[in-house]
Amino acid sequence: MAEKTVDNRPVILKVENVGKKYVIRNMRTMPQNLTKGQMLRYKLKKYEKNDFWALKDISFEVRKGDRLAIVGRNGAGKSTLLKLISRITEPTEGRIEYYGRVAAMLEVGTGFNQELTGRENVYLNGAILGMSKEEIDKRFDGIVEFSEIGEFIDTPVKRYSSGMMVRLAFAVASTMDPDILIVDEVLSVGDMKFRDKCLRRMNEIATSGKTILCVSHVMGIVRGLCNRAIVLERGKMIYNGEVEHAIKLYNGIAEEARNTSRDLFDLPRPKYLNEKIRMMHVDIIENSTCIYKWNEPIRFLLRVEAKAEAKDVSLRAVFRCDSGTPASVAFLPLHADFKAGETKTIYVSVNQHNLAPGDYKVGLDLTQENPYDIFNNVDSITPEAFFITVKNLGSQDHEIEDDSARLWSNAWGNSRIMDVTGEVRDSE
Repeated sequence: MAEKTVDNRPVILKVENVGKKYVIRNMRTMPQNLTKGQMLRYKLKKYEKNDFWALKDISFEVRKGDRLAIVGRNGAGKSTLLKLISRITEPTEGRIEYYGRVAAMLEVGTGFNQELTGRENVYLNGAILGMSKEEIDKRFDGIVEFSEIGEFIDTPVKRYSSGMMVRLAFAVASTMDPDILIVDEVLSVGDMKFRDKCLRRMNEIATSGKTILCVSHVMGIVRGLCNRAIVLERGKMIYNGEVEHAIKLYNGIAEEARNTSRDLFDLPRPKYLNEKIRMMHVDIIENSTCIYKWNEPIRFLLRVEAKAEAKDVSLRAVFRCDSGTPASVAFLPLHADFKAGETKTIYVSVNQHNLAPGDYKVGLDLTQENPYDIFNNVDSITPEAFFITVKNLGSQDHEIEDDSARLWSNAWGNSRIMDVTGEVRDSE
């Protein structure tokens, strides 16, 4: 029997039985036919308070030199955990022990005073990390050079774009020589060239024996950077161990995640949506396993409910590989009109998908007017509304000329699924 390997590296971060509770308010349903007195009491107690545990019973250790990925679907509690570790907020229960200097890059602008200049914020962040002015002076030129915003360093950061803020935030966090570097998904805001530059810097930090904690939905980054991963699901830690197994859990390759019927109403949405219309439920039809042969049609029904009048609604389906890399996109210009309170079912048939063998997550976007426009989303479920697996290999060449190239998003992949049809039906 092989002996168990003993890891003698010192523990640099210890999380013990940590939980975070929030109190949320929900509007109570108003009963019918209330008297004036009952109506007054209802108005006084229109909202009811409920406890929501964003995290519960989280325990793990991080050793010096670890590169730990924290993965999970939207709303799993990843960013909340990083905020607790970064001491931005306090846990409701449990404790977190640190054995080194922590630098964090979380939401865009976190840790910056909007009224101060970039230069002043560099010194402010250094002071928060416990560094002297002399130490910050030595690193200042390197921070400005890495961030590539030299001519704007004395401009108030409230005038920075999100990309400029990300550049400066990462430069500060990574150059201040932290023992633990914490990076959230905000790298997705930067351009491709700067993201590559950040990844190279993170690899340099990792090989120098420092510790990295990162959150990413891009499994290629997780696979290339990290040596361990934990998986969160609805505030609980369901796995702590090898990266590849964590990626499989995250991607929902397990049979229980490959469902042919799924409620979509409560899945997280981007904050910018106007809530006019909402995808409620998806049913995969004519396939009981969600496993497809090459060019076997992928057909599904999407139930949609309009909260307000919505005109000229179309659909976009984005297929992503198990690594999180966008593979292909299918556009369905339905141009459907919805009345407030109306529920309809969209029938979709991807007749020839041309997808290579592998596991895929399918994201769905409802758009108004042109489905090729990335700015017209009225509802969006990313990265996955459902999962499929493709077997066998096939290819087919297509050529198309249209005006969508100027709006083409890297998040859609590099190819377009050409043969897709659909129609809108009144829900029964």
